[in-house]
Amino acid sequence: MTEMSIEKIFERITGDAERSAKEILDAAEQEASAVEKDYLEKAEALRTRLRSYAEKKADEEERHLIVNEQLELKKVVLRKKREILESLYEEGKKKIIGLPAEESGKILSDLILNKAISGREEIVISASQEKIFSDRFISGLNDRFEGGGKFSLSAERGEFPWGVVLREGRRVVDLSLEVIFDQLKEKIEPKIAAMLFAEK
Repeated sequence: MTEMSIEKIFERITGDAERSAKEILDAAEQEASAVEKDYLEKAEALRTRLRSYAEKKADEEERHLIVNEQLELKKVVLRKKREILESLYEEGKKKIIGLPAEESGKILSDLILNKAISGREEIVISASQEKIFSDRFISGLNDRFEGGGKFSLSAERGEFPWGVVLREGRRVVDLSLEVIFDQLKEKIEPKIAAMLFAEK
């Protein structure tokens, strides 16, 4: 498994979440409809009050109110949809952090082997994943690295919940969950955004 494994996991999560996202979207749309109804009622009330004014002035006020209510409605719906998008990302992270140690170990070992350059990198790990990085795990990395590796485990622990950082001299390869997700967002976000932000 590689970075694509994480991407597939996240895509599966977002795919499973699509139904619930649509349910949340329906709720957001209902809330937006309630806002719209409230504004329309206010618009009607204002229209009634303005009948005693000059027709021109009333039309101007009404147009101004309609524009304002449309903008407010768009803001409400957009805010709800952005909240949904962020919740999907957070759910994806939780799913990956919650993977069994064996599955995480396979993903992490492939990430390291795919991203390592010399095979002599020092590996900074998360304190919460120490059990994964046993002597046997490191030995397996060294055996699998083309030409033989000399990976070592850093005494330092990273301030991230999942992933690793590879270091050798000044070169640093950050494979922590946040960085991986930032990269995946660029690939996945257009698909999710197309679903959430499609004009109806």
